[in-house]
Amino acid sequence: MSNKIENPVVLIHKRENHDSYAVAITNGSHDFYDGLLMASVSPDKADNSFAVFAMVGYYMAAEIEKLRAQRDALAAENVALRSKAAELAHEASKIYSAYNATITEPDGDFMDMQTLHEMQCIETPATDAFLAEVRAQGVDMARNAMIDFVDGEVGPNKNVPGLIRGAEICVSIAEQLRKGVIQ
Repeated sequence: MSNKIENPVVLIHKRENHDSYAVAITNGSHDFYDGLLMASVSPDKADNSFAVFAMVGYYMAAEIEKLRAQRDALAAENVALRSKAAELAHEASKIYSAYNATITEPDGDFMDMQTLHEMQCIETPATDAFLAEVRAQGVDMARNAMIDFVDGEVGPNKNVPGLIRGAEICVSIAEQLRKGVIQ
């Protein structure tokens, strides 16, 4: 997965009646409020605005990288938790089945299999969306590799239409992954 903003746009806005600027980095948007990260900057007395903005941009990029790393770690943990819940449900169902088989007359002590089923079917839509995006980015990488190969190494020849069609198929697959149509 790429750790870079695909279409970075840095927006700088001088605040009225203030000696400060608002800075935002977006992913292709020119709307200040779509900023992935925003900061307020006041140039120093030497009016070294460029250096200040460069520092803010560097800080913002570092913060974005930290947030992405945290997000990736949380998603990986969620996947592991879902996997362990399924393992636990499987083991518990064996134990519950053996226990329930020892009860000769129903007296209310039967173990609840519905609880096990519910634990096994935990829904994690944010994790599912994140994993779909990771898969789609993998397909995007394959598409980009095909395009780079055609543009940089192959040049015009009889294989180019097939490679271009392959890249178009990758775009379709990535869109379907992002929409949740396929997994």
